[in-house]
Amino acid sequence: MATRKLRRCDGSRLIDPWDRLEYRVLVALAFVLCLTGGLAKRAMRLAAPAKPSASSSRESVFAEAKSAAHAAVGYAFIS
Repeated sequence: MATRKLRRCDGSRLIDPWDRLEYRVLVALAFVLCLTGGLAKRAMRLAAPAKPSASSSRESVFAEAKSAAHAAVGYAFIS
Protein backbone atom coordinates (compact mmCIF):
# COMPACT_ATOMS: atom_id res chain seq x y z
CA MET A 1 0.00 0.00 0.00
CA ALA A 2 1.81 3.09 -1.20
CA THR A 3 0.66 6.40 0.17
CA ARG A 4 1.71 9.83 -0.92
CA LYS A 5 3.06 12.26 1.61
CA LEU A 6 1.18 15.52 1.23
CA ARG A 7 2.27 18.33 3.51
CA ARG A 8 1.08 21.83 4.27
CA CYS A 9 3.37 24.82 4.66
CA ASP A 10 3.41 24.37 8.43
CA GLY A 11 4.55 20.74 8.09
CA SER A 12 1.28 19.07 9.11
CA ARG A 13 -0.05 16.32 6.87
CA LEU A 14 -2.95 16.71 4.49
CA ILE A 15 -5.41 13.87 4.09
CA ASP A 16 -5.11 12.27 0.69
CA PRO A 17 -8.50 11.64 -0.99
CA TRP A 18 -7.35 8.13 -1.94
CA ASP A 19 -6.68 7.37 1.73
CA ARG A 20 -10.27 8.34 2.52
CA LEU A 21 -11.59 6.09 -0.25
CA GLU A 22 -9.35 3.24 0.87
CA TYR A 23 -10.54 3.70 4.46
CA ARG A 24 -14.19 3.56 3.42
CA VAL A 25 -13.66 0.42 1.34
CA LEU A 26 -11.85 -1.27 4.23
CA VAL A 27 -14.61 -0.24 6.65
CA ALA A 28 -17.24 -1.66 4.28
CA LEU A 29 -15.42 -4.98 4.07
CA ALA A 30 -14.84 -5.10 7.82
CA PHE A 31 -18.49 -4.16 8.40
CA VAL A 32 -19.68 -7.16 6.40
CA LEU A 33 -17.39 -9.47 8.39
CA CYS A 34 -18.41 -7.95 11.73
CA LEU A 35 -22.09 -8.04 10.80
CA THR A 36 -21.80 -11.74 9.92
CA GLY A 37 -20.08 -12.41 13.23
CA GLY A 38 -22.66 -10.39 15.14
CA LEU A 39 -25.55 -12.19 13.49
CA ALA A 40 -23.95 -15.54 14.26
CA LYS A 41 -23.44 -14.50 17.89
CA ARG A 42 -27.10 -13.46 18.18
CA ALA A 43 -28.27 -16.70 16.56
CA MET A 44 -26.15 -18.76 18.97
CA ARG A 45 -27.53 -16.77 21.88
CA LEU A 46 -31.09 -17.54 20.76
CA ALA A 47 -30.33 -21.24 20.34
CA ALA A 48 -28.62 -21.58 23.73
CA PRO A 49 -30.65 -21.98 26.91
CA ALA A 50 -31.50 -18.66 28.51
CA LYS A 51 -29.26 -17.63 31.38
CA PRO A 52 -30.12 -14.67 33.55
CA SER A 53 -27.67 -11.84 32.96
CA ALA A 54 -27.12 -8.92 35.28
CA SER A 55 -26.21 -6.32 32.66
CA SER A 56 -27.70 -6.73 29.25
CA SER A 57 -26.85 -3.63 27.23
CA ARG A 58 -28.59 -4.35 23.95
CA GLU A 59 -27.12 -2.45 21.06
CA SER A 60 -28.38 -3.15 17.55
CA VAL A 61 -26.37 -5.66 15.58
CA PHE A 62 -25.70 -2.96 12.97
CA ALA A 63 -24.36 -0.53 15.58
CA GLU A 64 -22.10 -3.24 17.00
CA ALA A 65 -20.78 -4.11 13.52
CA LYS A 66 -20.18 -0.46 12.63
CA SER A 67 -18.32 0.18 15.87
CA ALA A 68 -16.19 -2.94 15.51
CA ALA A 69 -15.38 -2.18 11.85
CA HIS A 70 -14.23 1.37 12.60
CA ALA A 71 -12.17 0.16 15.56
CA ALA A 72 -10.46 -2.56 13.53
CA VAL A 73 -9.77 -0.54 10.37
CA GLY A 74 -8.42 2.45 12.28
CA TYR A 75 -5.28 0.47 13.09
CA ALA A 76 -4.54 -0.07 9.39
CA PHE A 77 -3.65 3.61 8.96
CA ILE A 78 -1.26 3.99 11.87
CA SER A 79 2.18 4.66 10.45
